[in-house]
Amino acid sequence: MSANYRLAKDDDVLAISTVFAEAYNDLYRRHELLETPMNPNPPNPIFAFLIHKTPHAFWVAEEQGKIVGYSHSFMRDSSWYLSWLFISPSSQGRDVGRELLERTLASWKNTEITNRATITFAFNPASQFLYMKYGMYPREPAYYAEAPSKRITENRQLANGLDCEEVTNLGKEFTFLTEMDRYVLGFSLDWNHELFFETKAKCYVFNEKDRRVGYAYVRPNGTVGPIAVKSSHFTKPVLETALKLAAGLGTEKVRYYVPGSNTHAIELTIKYKMRIEPYVFMSTKPFAKWENYIFHSAALM
Repeated sequence: MSANYRLAKDDDVLAISTVFAEAYNDLYRRHELLETPMNPNPPNPIFAFLIHKTPHAFWVAEEQGKIVGYSHSFMRDSSWYLSWLFISPSSQGRDVGRELLERTLASWKNTEITNRATITFAFNPASQFLYMKYGMYPREPAYYAEAPSKRITENRQLANGLDCEEVTNLGKEFTFLTEMDRYVLGFSLDWNHELFFETKAKCYVFNEKDRRVGYAYVRPNGTVGPIAVKSSHFTKPVLETALKLAAGLGTEKVRYYVPGSNTHAIELTIKYKMRIEPYVFMSTKPFAKWENYIFHSAALM
């Protein structure tokens, strides 16, 4: 059975979410990591946002009229990022993933690309092998870390000398946020900040005396990130403060995605006895100050 490929539409969102849930649940079940099955409904609002923001780079694969896979990518300056590539279990192993990757990469054929990158599951060698064939090689271990909110709130935080204030107007702070992105990553996260605000994430700017030293996002579900700081010296206090803020939202758990070389963040993972899952950051060539950064997610880096 051959698949048909087309650009995603607004009314594909639930089917896309279903593919993600099916693929995620199957992968985690096969590796005996599945605790609670992923529910596709309601769909993640990121899908609708991306279909509107980069409609030419969001592809779906159909078999007999049913969506069985999808891919999406975006550009940051000359860096290309593969944000999504998931295939329904019944359609895996038949080159659907490769075809989808080819299409979302070709969506940027008129754009200069000097680097390609993605984040994938460390326990999924098939996806890693596919990405290596496209010049993306393992560069950085990464971990999803989560802990009960109660564990964070019960642990007293020492004064760290930093002040933080919530950003209520993205326009007023956009310049600072994107300057921090460029300092840490080498490029601006651009419309990612727009998405963060649209999905009700709270953004905090951190100051040491009168000097701004970084920012952190805290999402309604207790997820922290992205975080960008001017010096790795600030990583631990900013992340710990963000975890406290996330725990205060009343969610059952707090969580974040951390680069493996970010030792200050890993220390907090150990301190709070967080459960971790392994990922791997892959790219054509190395970049970024990972000791100064906490990912938003595997999809948006």
